[in-house]
Amino acid sequence: MTIAIRRPIAVLAACAAVGAMVTGCGAGPEQIGAAAVVGGHTIPLDVVQQQITSVLADSADARKLQQQKPSTFPPIARTVVQLAVWHELSNQLAAKAGVKVNEDQVDQAYNQSVAANQFPTFPGPATIPIKGQMFKDFIHDNLVWNAIGMKQAGTASFTYDFGVTQDRNSAQALVDKVVANPDQHVAIFNAASAGSSRPTTNQTGGLATVPPELAPMFKANAGSVIAFPVQDENIWVVVYVLKRSDNAGDTSGGQDVSQVAGTFGQAQMIRSAQQVGVTLNPRFGVWEPLTGYVSPSDGESSSISATVRKPNP
Repeated sequence: MTIAIRRPIAVLAACAAVGAMVTGCGAGPEQIGAAAVVGGHTIPLDVVQQQITSVLADSADARKLQQQKPSTFPPIARTVVQLAVWHELSNQLAAKAGVKVNEDQVDQAYNQSVAANQFPTFPGPATIPIKGQMFKDFIHDNLVWNAIGMKQAGTASFTYDFGVTQDRNSAQALVDKVVANPDQHVAIFNAASAGSSRPTTNQTGGLATVPPELAPMFKANAGSVIAFPVQDENIWVVVYVLKRSDNAGDTSGGQDVSQVAGTFGQAQMIRSAQQVGVTLNPRFGVWEPLTGYVSPSDGESSSISATVRKPNP
């Protein structure tokens, strides 16, 4: 006997609506049929579409977001393509670094999470779990990040300036000033930090000594001027990465860096996008090079990134 499996009409309608939202080519011919192009490798649009459809089919909360007017589901779609880009970047970085993941570990971690009904969730007010192949890929990527981090976290070194501003506009102005006048970076940051007793220029350190709130600079190359919010303090921080080395000898200061290895490895994955290149189908939004997130537009990004013309070696 054959049993026909029918999805609720609401699910089919929601899936069709998302299909209309993401189907189509991007700004250039290389994006036809692509959700993203990462290091010359195409992430097919239909693969991302299938993942979005699976989220809608599995979660009533996701369908509710899609059916709202206006729809509040697009952030979920952006996260789906973001995770797909992360997975491709992680695979390329692993191949370059000679890292191989034990798939038995992936299966074991996945099965344990399924048995315990514990899944990561998409960002947002609703609790929408990340399941299936997306979750498996995420577990795989975390193992890659940890392996990369264990190799590099204890030998990385950074020389940097930083300053604090009150809002995004002030941060953008400070970034622009440094990019336009990199030779005057010390005077610029000293002026921005007037009244502070804490040194803010020509600081050098590794993961063990860099203040935690400056951790986003681990994703930046030398010559980068970046800005990002520190939510708990309601401020924006601007950092000019003067120099960085991933092989500076032991920079751990005798501390155990294994606890931050995964975070540092993830930062290297996001940083690798600057070398290999990430191009998104613009229907999904824009790629943020500092955070690795997909934002609706440049004006709605959660960070600022720029590069001086002649970075220090």
